[in-house]
Order: sequence, then structure tokens, then C-alpha cells
Amino acid sequence: MPSDRAGYTVVVFAIDVSPSMGDEGVDPDKRDDAEAGEGGGNGKDKAKGRKTKLGLVQEYVARVLEPKISSGRKTEVAGILSFGGRTNNQANQAYIKANPDEEDPPYANVSCDVAIQTAKPKTVEEVMNLQLGDVEGNPVSALMVALDMIHVHKHTKSWSLEVVLLTDGESEFEQGEYEECMARFEQLGVKLTVLGVGFDAPENSVDKSKSKPKRLSEKFWRTFTKLLHEEVSKTTTSEELLPEIGTFETELTRARLPKPIAVNGTLAGIDLFIGSPDINPEEAISIPVKYSKATMRARPPTLSKAWKPAMDLQAPLLPKARVGDASLSSQLLSSFGQGRTGDGQADLAAMISSDVKAYSTYVVKKPDPAALAAEASQAQSSQRMPSQAAAAQRRGSPDEVEAAEEEAEEKPEPEEEEEESVAKEDIVKAWRFGSTWVPMEADTFEPLNTKKGIEVLGFFPRANLKRHHLMGEVRFVWPDLGNPKGQVQFSSLVTALVLREMVAVVRWVIKDQSEPVIGICVPEQDFPDAGKRLDFMFWIKLPFAEDEHNFWFPSLETYKTASGKVLKEHPLLPTEEQCELMDQFVAAMDLDEYAGGMKVKQEGEDVDMEEEDNFPAPWYEAIQSYNPAIHRIKEAIFHASLTYDLDADPLGPPHPELTKYFQPPQALVGKAEGVVGRLKESLGVKKVPAKVRAAKRAKEGLREDEGYIDIDDLFDDDGEANDAGPSAQKGKGKADPSTPQKGAAPAAGEDEDMESAQISQKPKTTPAKPKRGRLIRNENPLDDFTRLVNGEGDVFRKAIQDLGAVVKENVEASFSKQAFPLAVECLKAMRETALVYEEVETYNAYIEELEKFVKDSNFKHKDFWKAVEEAGNDVAHITPEEEEAALTGED
Repeated sequence: MPSDRAGYTVVVFAIDVSPSMGDEGVDPDKRDDAEAGEGGGNGKDKAKGRKTKLGLVQEYVARVLEPKISSGRKTEVAGILSFGGRTNNQANQAYIKANPDEEDPPYANVSCDVAIQTAKPKTVEEVMNLQLGDVEGNPVSALMVALDMIHVHKHTKSWSLEVVLLTDGESEFEQGEYEECMARFEQLGVKLTVLGVGFDAPENSVDKSKSKPKRLSEKFWRTFTKLLHEEVSKTTTSEELLPEIGTFETELTRARLPKPIAVNGTLAGIDLFIGSPDINPEEAISIPVKYSKATMRARPPTLSKAWKPAMDLQAPLLPKARVGDASLSSQLLSSFGQGRTGDGQADLAAMISSDVKAYSTYVVKKPDPAALAAEASQAQSSQRMPSQAAAAQRRGSPDEVEAAEEEAEEKPEPEEEEEESVAKEDIVKAWRFGSTWVPMEADTFEPLNTKKGIEVLGFFPRANLKRHHLMGEVRFVWPDLGNPKGQVQFSSLVTALVLREMVAVVRWVIKDQSEPVIGICVPEQDFPDAGKRLDFMFWIKLPFAEDEHNFWFPSLETYKTASGKVLKEHPLLPTEEQCELMDQFVAAMDLDEYAGGMKVKQEGEDVDMEEEDNFPAPWYEAIQSYNPAIHRIKEAIFHASLTYDLDADPLGPPHPELTKYFQPPQALVGKAEGVVGRLKESLGVKKVPAKVRAAKRAKEGLREDEGYIDIDDLFDDDGEANDAGPSAQKGKGKADPSTPQKGAAPAAGEDEDMESAQISQKPKTTPAKPKRGRLIRNENPLDDFTRLVNGEGDVFRKAIQDLGAVVKENVEASFSKQAFPLAVECLKAMRETALVYEEVETYNAYIEELEKFVKDSNFKHKDFWKAVEEAGNDVAHITPEEEEAALTGED
């Protein structure tokens, strides 16, 4: 069967159910049953917890049928046939009818369990329910029945036909019909695949330690496939019809691998335009071409059916139940009239499951009543008349007001109406313009008057094509094989683009009056055989300008200061030693070298660069990797479909191929460990300590240095308050109720204490706020600066800039020299922070600006700069030596 063709395949599985198939089988992956796969039916030995030969065969057939079922294509059909058990086939019935006295018919113990039909879950269910037989089956007779099933099936010559025989070869059988069987295979054009359970590889000799029937059976099938291969090769050159013989264990391991879906897309016709036939029809060129999908986004299986728990169907589960019978008291069962099989019986599975379809309802969103009441109250208060007389005149007399209130209390509140549904036809799309919604009817904008086709807009060099733009789904553009003139035109265009190394920008319209898509056509030429050439193009959608986000980062080789000076040596610039270590680290992670790389040329030895042995397979290949999420969901669905009790038999671990690339090779990691240690030491990489969030300060009206003094603590008889020190003045919140408030009469005997203490009650004040755009206040700048530097967030530069602006304003607003000491202290704090947090350029630039600002002719406190100079190095420019010492941690 061609792997790249979608559908149009007929396959019949002939399964051996002889008693020998009940023996324990050998799992090729040597994993536990839960990991190896999902089996069921009688093929699993519950006592041993391992699968029998029949169980492994059942798993293989189920896994082969799974992608056929998932695709849902009606052109992928399959049939199931078993031999060695019961008898159920048309060939046997016809033979008995023609020979009623025959005691040993040739097609006995062969059963057509599933007729050739579209692959369905029911097919897998029948496979998993196969029972072991009591007699030794004849595989040749089974092949004849399988060929008869294919012969009566309706199909055309373009379909791929195949019979897969699965047997362990332990049964003795009559071989008289093998010549007729070979002739039927050649006549019908059916491919034969023999998979022997426990067979040796065809290139190896048969193991003599096996039983005699198995050795004879294995030799027979090798000879049978060889002779059939010679006969089929005389009439066809296609390898798809040549018979094959292989080991079942190898194919089972292959079937357990994740199965990516790879099929050829359907060809569709379209025209390629060069120039506009409407503007200049003489110079315009129209080339008929075909296109198909090259890649498509893989998506996990979606929920397409919902299953309702059949609680109401537990009682009437009868084999001959009919919908509407008196015995069926279930209202749910009788309501599903469509759930019937062909003979009128009720199909309960169809009745309690249904397809999931999108359903939308539209309702009017009502505003919140509380919000409406608040809005109305606010509007009423804003429109209230200021005059008491006017208000009384508007409200009426007191008697009228009282009567109105009583009437309002007696009147019941209106019940809240249910949500109002709106039909889809009554809904109009609206566009938001500011805070206003502008409704637009469906026919407001006319569709673009586009024409189906591919219009070439221009060309540009292929070297200028950015790889990160080519990330969408890809389409093939082929020449039209039914138009010789179009083939010549298309081939000429592709050849011209290849010779000039150009690509074409095209405007693709999939159908008339549809949205156009701008893409790019990349020419390609393939040479399948000598003297043959295939010209085609790839089409990829180009992104819009707003879809491309460019993130610019500073250079890693040069460093510029705030003033524009270029530094060659800086702690942020790598040294030669660091670059060398990084090169070694990257080379140590080379996956090609891990996979083997190219063979090193030895002295005096010539290495052929064209030999494939010199280029072993890399460790990672994208074409052989799988999406773990998608295939894991498929594994879960497959397991749940074949497992009766998921609690007793849960889903096992994922297939090793899905997790193969989760961890890098240990040999590669060990090789890079030494380089990583030296690189960390050279770069000074240290673990960042976890940031401990400070306790959230309670929002109160008073600062820590404000509040009321507790009189009881001050004048405690035991003297504990005197030892407490400042703790006696920690009042942060409300005053003690026992403490006399301002303006209140003191209690008897407390006048002298109040006078001696001379307590001054401070009124509650609101702290000042910083100016707009700043984080530091002018009233207490040094405390705010310290809080910002020691707090969370990288705001060091902003803090230095804000504190510098506050210093200028406070000095300029100072009455005399009162603000000079605090300003100098602020400059000292700025300089110390700049050294610690690498903001040297920011501080030096500010000092230069401050000097110009103070020495300006309009500044009234020119003597402030003298105070700065007297402070010395504590506020002076930061030298490069000081900066280097601070970075290295020296004093």
C-alpha cells in the first residue's frame, strides 16, 4: 500500500486462532503489559499478567486499524477473517451446496468475522473478541476465502489490495491449493504479506530447535512468497504488488510507534497571472497551474461526540428490544426513534451518544441595578436646588411627602425579568470609536471585487529572503499536466527565477470576492532520474508589518556611556578568556560530534567524502520526531477504547519515542560539565538570593514619629517606662481612651502632672506627596531616597535623578544656608549609591550639570558650590579607578 496516498485501500487480516495461539507470546519491547499496549478479549492471560500470541496479534491489528478509523475516510476499508475456529464463509456454503456428501470441505473452520467495509470502532471490537478455536486452521484455505472476499467487493483498479496473514506456524495443514492460490493473487492484483509469530528473519536460516510443524510452515511460506514474487515480477514493475514475508515482532514494534499522518493533498486548479489582462491584455500572461498543500498544522483529536450516562436504560437492556414496545417503559429510550439498526432493533449505543455541535444564544445584558441607583443618586444630588424654600416647594407639603412615602412602602417591588433572548438576525455588529459604539449593517461594506488567481506583484533576490518570515503553512504550485502550453510557460518561469536567483511576490485569491493573501513563491527544480526534471514552486504566506516584532538589544562588543563615549574595557564587556571558554562550551554541546560526526582522516589514509559511512545519522532529526502532546492524547483515546476498567488497567507511561528528546545525552552533559565550571568562575556567576518581601506597612494617618504619649507609661509607679526608653513613645494609631484629649478637662489630681509633663498634643496631619513624575518628596528627601534604594525594584537611576532635582530646588528656595548641609548629605548618598549599583555615568553627568546650574548668573546661592568643594571626595566626580574598585569589591 502506498504510504502517501489518502484512502482507496482494501486490506483483509487473516488471523490464526488455532489452539497454539493461546500460548504465552514474547513481547518484542520487553515491557509490562500496561506499557507494551492495550489488549483485550481472550488474548490476555489474566493469571500471568502477560499476553498470549493471540493477544499480541489482536493488539497489532487494532493499532493498524486505529489511523484508518481516526481518518474517517470511507475509502479505507478493512475485513477480518479468522481460521482455526468456527466456520462462517460463503465459499464453504457454496461448496457444501454443490457437494452435500463431502465430509471434509476445504474451507471449513474459516470465519468471515467482519465483511470488507469502512474501518469502524466496531471492527476493532470484533477483533478483540476473537475466541480461540479447537482445531488447527489451514492458512491456505484462509487465503482463498480472503481473496473471495476481495473479489466480491466493489472497487476499481486504482485501489490498493492487500491480504495480511498472521500465524504462528504451529499447525499442520493441507498444502494442495497453493498453486491455485498463487494464480488468484496474480490474477486479482492483490499483495500478500505474511507475518509469522516467532519466525526468523528471511535472511537467516530457520532455527532447528523449533518444532517440526513450525519449521515446515516457515519454510513453506518462504518458498510460497519467493515463487509468487517471481510470477508477479513478470507482469508488473510496481513494488506495491510484490509479496513480503517478515517477523511479527518487528511489525508489532513498528505499529506501536507514534503514527504521524502524511498524505498527499488534493490538487486544485488556479491561474497564475503575470501582468493585468484588464490594463494591458497584450502583455499579460495567464498560466494554468495546480496547487496542493505541502504542510498542515497538526492538531490533537477533538471532542466530536458526547456520551450520556444511560441511567434510564439500565432496566430495558434486552437483545430484541424495539422502540415503542410496551415492555420499554423508559421515556428516554422511546424518544430515540432514529436509533435503529437495519432489522428494526434498537441501537442503544446510537441513542445515548450524539455529535457535539456548536450552539449559540444571544441575550440582552442588563445593567446592574445597584450601579443604576448610585448613578441616579449622584445625578439627583448634583441637580439639587440650594435653596431650602425651593426644595420644599418641589417636594410639596409634609403631609404629601409622608403619604408618598407610605404609598412607596406599600407598593411591591417589580420582579426582575428573565434575560431577554435576541434572534441572531436582529443582531448588528458595532465598531468602537472612543467610548461610543457605532453600529454597522452587514451590507455596509461591499466585499472586495477580487478575482480567483495568483497575481505576480514583483520579484526580489532570494538572498534577501528572511528565513523567519517563512513560518506558515506551505503549498505546492505544480504545472498543469493536462495543458502542454501551460507546462512550457510554467517551466520557463521557474527556470528564469532559478537562474537569476529570484523569488516572486504574489497576491493569492482562493476564490472570487474572497480576501487576498500576500505570499511568496520560491522556485525549485527536482531531478528524479537522468534526463528528467520537475519544475515546481513553494508558496508561503508573508506576515504583515504589525505581525513582526523587532526587539533591539545593545551591542555585546562595544559599550557606550550616557555621554556617548565608547569604552573598550568594561565589566559588561567579555574578556578574551571568557570568549574562549564560551566557544569551548558551545563546541562541547555539538550534537553532530556526539552522533559521530565525519570520520577523521588518519595519516596516510584517504577518506572518501561521498561514502555514507562518513556521515552517520545525527542525534536529532526533525522528520523522525513527534509531538508528545498530540500522540499522547491518541494513546489515551486508543487505550480507553479497548479497556473495560480504566481503574484496574490504567494508561501506561508514554512510548519511549515520545520522550526520547526530553533529556540531552549523558555523554554530552558530562563532557560539558568541566567547561561549565570554569565558565561560571570566569563570569562570576552566583546564585541570586531570594528576595524577601518586607512586611506591608499599615496605612495610617500618622507617621511613626507622630502620635500621642501614653501618660500611664510615662508615670508608671514601677518605673518600667523609664527603662523602656523610646518604646514608651511608639503610639502609631489612635490615642488611649484614658489619655486626656486636647480641650478636655483633666481629672482631679492630674493638674500638676499635666503641667510638669508639658505634653503638647499634635493634631493629625496628612504627609506631603512628591511632585508629579517623582518618587522623592522635597520635605524629607533623604529618607525617601533610602527607602527606594533598599526597597524592591530596579529604580536606582530614577532615585538618583529625582534626588538631584530635589537638591536643586531646596538649595534655590533656601532663605540662607539652611538647606546646604542636607543637600551635601544627599549628594553623598547619591555618590555612594552610584558606586554600588553601577550608575557612575548618571552621577558624574549630574555633578557637571549641578556645577553649571550653581555658577549660572541668575542663581542666588553661588556660595553653595564652595560647600560642595569643602565636602571633598565624598561628593566629587567618580574616577575610573574608584569604579573598578567598586566592581571588584575592593575598598
